[in-house]
Amino acid sequence: MSSDDADNPHRELARMRDLLSLIQELISRVIRSESAADLFARAFAILFRCVPFDVAAAVMLEQNLDLFIATREGAEPLVDEKLMTSIRTSLAKHIPVSFDTTEIVVVSEHHDLPRRDTPAAELHCNASALLEQDNRTAGLLLICRDEPAFTEHEQQMLAIFATQIAMLLDTIRVRERIVNLAETDELTGVWNKRYFRRQLPHEIERARTFGIPLSLLFFDIDDFKQINDTHGHMIGDVVLSELCGAVRETLRPTDTVVRFGGDEFAVILLHTDITGAVAVAERVLKRVRALAIPTDEEATVQCSISIGLAEFERDDSPSDLVRRADERLYEAKRQGKNRYTA
Repeated sequence: MSSDDADNPHRELARMRDLLSLIQELISRVIRSESAADLFARAFAILFRCVPFDVAAAVMLEQNLDLFIATREGAEPLVDEKLMTSIRTSLAKHIPVSFDTTEIVVVSEHHDLPRRDTPAAELHCNASALLEQDNRTAGLLLICRDEPAFTEHEQQMLAIFATQIAMLLDTIRVRERIVNLAETDELTGVWNKRYFRRQLPHEIERARTFGIPLSLLFFDIDDFKQINDTHGHMIGDVVLSELCGAVRETLRPTDTVVRFGGDEFAVILLHTDITGAVAVAERVLKRVRALAIPTDEEATVQCSISIGLAEFERDDSPSDLVRRADERLYEAKRQGKNRYTA
């Protein structure tokens, strides 16, 4: 028997230990993750110790391509258009659908894995594995490095890693559905104030860290008390529900509508500066003005809204941004209602 043959069982045993260690650590540490972003950040750090890479990306197939990135320290320049092209190419290899025009949205980005002595200039090698959930392809894991090429064993590790991640994502989604029930407004189906208080600080921190624009839109219904007094609270509830549906039709899937209570609402506009927020406000006003809601008396209710806009500034706290949007909403009221101020 050759020394290579004698070593094979030992190598296989070592590989099995690696796999079991990977799975055990994933389950014990990552299952506490509260979101997909948290899950991928922790999981990529664990995978890195078994399969070294320069850049890792998880792509989830939602309305857009939601992207979660982890890199070594100093590898930030490698997160560029070449990487985005590589992601689209890898998706095309596995899924017979074109993603050329699908927008890629970076949900989270971490650059805290161990730095290389000599930073990689290019990503010449990659390996990928599908994330399968409920008998459908939910996403893709892609890991890249300069050299050497990924071995068959490393690709097997990535495939098993992807299977475990898919199961953990299922756990997070179930947990999120439970939380969503507590953070959803029962009447309109949009998020409630509790969700807003949790989500706005997160979006502000992301905007500050990555230097991306963020705007906040506040609106309420003009003379809503008069609608309730004239037509009754049941019709008032219908107005709130129909108006929410109309507003949501004018927004992108990534925009967040929140009911503060009563007839007061907020919209968190991601990746949107004040110019974009003004365009959103104009669309919303136009859509609401065209809304005609039938009543029990074979009449219709038409309503208008007033809007206040504020753009995130680097030193803003959540309360600063809310205060400015609120002040501009009431300025729109003072100027005669049925308008926006920014």
